[in-house]
Amino acid sequence: MGSREGLSNLLAYVNDQRGIDFSLYRHATVIRKLDLRLHATKTVSYAAYLEYLKSHPAEIENLVGTLTIKVTSFFRNPPVFEILASSVIPEVMSRFGCLRIWSLGCASGEEPYSLAIIVRDLLKKEKEEINVKIVGTDIDAGAIGKAVRGEYQENAVAGVRKEYVDKFFQMMQEPASQGCLYRISDQIKSMVRFEKDDVLSGLERAKDAGRLYHISLCRNVMIYMNRALQEKTVADISGILCAGGYMVMGESETFPDSVSDRFTQTFPDLKIYGRNPSSP
Repeated sequence: MGSREGLSNLLAYVNDQRGIDFSLYRHATVIRKLDLRLHATKTVSYAAYLEYLKSHPAEIENLVGTLTIKVTSFFRNPPVFEILASSVIPEVMSRFGCLRIWSLGCASGEEPYSLAIIVRDLLKKEKEEINVKIVGTDIDAGAIGKAVRGEYQENAVAGVRKEYVDKFFQMMQEPASQGCLYRISDQIKSMVRFEKDDVLSGLERAKDAGRLYHISLCRNVMIYMNRALQEKTVADISGILCAGGYMVMGESETFPDSVSDRFTQTFPDLKIYGRNPSSP
């Protein structure tokens, strides 16, 4: 599809335009996904595709969306959400008297909305109110737009507990061949703020601003990164977590050994890690 120089020039252009350095991502993944866009635009080399990008500015959004595409769903990997609901979130609320959660790489919003549903349900059961801040960020503007709308097809909520659907979703149209459209209730939407941002830049700005969170979820994001970038991401997450806060990774991701002193795996077989109080 082209020379190493052509690929380097293409990625440098994307970095210049969007501030995302895909050269740090896994090479094989980047090549595979780039080839999809070359095929879609009928360009035959990285150099030709770069010229296409320059003459078709809208294509860069398609490219970024393809390079960062993620699979997501409500309450994905239920055991993780069960532990968050039964142990982690109640502990944090009890200890700090407030709750700040950051969902990095939140895609179209299913993860932060799942967290908001859990928190709202817990607060109702405890009959109390505390200050709750849930933030979802993703580099894909289209995904963030969908998250803000909070509207999902019937198949997207098929795995959600019926009591949650009844409490926190509104059916927007009559059943049809394409299924129903469900909208997240305003009560849940009001608990979540969405922003377009990439993981590393967002973490750097949060650290510089001194913003601290109790729980950070960065699931199925680091699978796209090379080892050095994974290590930096985990180190940066530790820098924006309160002492004793928690980081959640994807079930298929491996914790980088070089930063293992910063966290302790608190629940066997689950990628939930408590930040060590003594870590930098």
